[in-house]
Amino acid sequence: MSVFEVETWLVAEGKQKEHDEELRRWIKWVHDHRDLFKEWKSLRYFNKYVAGEESGRHLIMWEYENLAAYEAYKTRRKDYEGPYKEYKENDPYYKGVFIHHRMKVEFWKDQEREFWIE
Repeated sequence: MSVFEVETWLVAEGKQKEHDEELRRWIKWVHDHRDLFKEWKSLRYFNKYVAGEESGRHLIMWEYENLAAYEAYKTRRKDYEGPYKEYKENDPYYKGVFIHHRMKVEFWKDQEREFWIE
């Protein structure tokens, strides 16, 4: 069963343009270095843009085959050594474009996937 790591954040005030550029740069870098992320089944990026609580919140969802795959990836990347040093240099988390104290990380497990409509 898949597990999903879900990270959400709000953009730092006055940093929308830089945020968008950094996210694009990071996603492109990840796409170009896909071999470093073999445990990622998928990566999805969303923005909450319809009126409601915390409109403007951004969300990235990583899908892993299982918790063991997630742990294997995080263990390999933990100190940002080797090729992951460049990953950290491209990660928007370190670019001052997020409101860090308002970030949230959750883990979700898929349910009844055979009934999903895709």
